[in-house]
Amino acid sequence: DETEFRNFIVWLEDQKIRHYKIEDRGNLRNIHSEDWPKSFEKYMKDVNCPFKIQERQETVDWLLGLAVRLEYGDNADKYKDSTPDGAKNADNTAKNAEPLINLDVNNPDFKAGVMALANLLQIQRHDDYLVMLK
Repeated sequence: DETEFRNFIVWLEDQKIRHYKIEDRGNLRNIHSEDWPKSFEKYMKDVNCPFKIQERQETVDWLLGLAVRLEYGDNADKYKDSTPDGAKNADNTAKNAEPLINLDVNNPDFKAGVMALANLLQIQRHDDYLVMLK
């Protein structure tokens, strides 16, 4: 959608890239103008984007990369000790590799779950729900 694309470009410039001074962003912010493509092309040259304005996906990817670089540069101390989500998930996966180890068999919810499972599987009832579970 053309309007969404233009709004996205304006948002990136206003919030993250901030290449232009606020008062110089008027032409880029006027997303309904017929001259907006010219303003966008000038903007792309000003930020040294290597792609043509017709290459939308490449342009968006490049601008997002620029925004991330600038965001990191502004907040390097905040991000320097960050770990990727994948690394955090790897730790959690190791902890959760044996989920049955941490089960509390005395929990009433556990007992109710075993009973419900037995009913679903049509397993004969037993006085000891752990025997029934086996």
